[in-house]
Amino acid sequence: MKRKRTFPILFSIIIFAAMIYGAVVISRSISLRSQKVSEISENTREIETLKKDIEELQGEIDNSETPEFIEEVARKEFGMVKPREVIYVDKDKSSEKDNLLESN
Repeated sequence: MKRKRTFPILFSIIIFAAMIYGAVVISRSISLRSQKVSEISENTREIETLKKDIEELQGEIDNSETPEFIEEVARKEFGMVKPREVIYVDKDKSSEKDNLLESN
């Protein structure tokens, strides 16, 4: 008679252990899915940012071939001027720049 009772108790323990194992596996998979969804979201935001950067850089590339841009670079970086153009230099501003350069 004891033998009949042992089987249902053992069966109940095995079922309970299987349920706990299943709950742990499901919990881990939900956690992993949540992590992957957040990674996808982060990567999507990064892609959008990079696309905007690419558009800005492409605009700069397109703009760099215009005569206005070339003139601006020539004036700012190389100090070039147009023929017969008069340049006025403010001595106060130039002395301030000299002071800043000397202090650095």
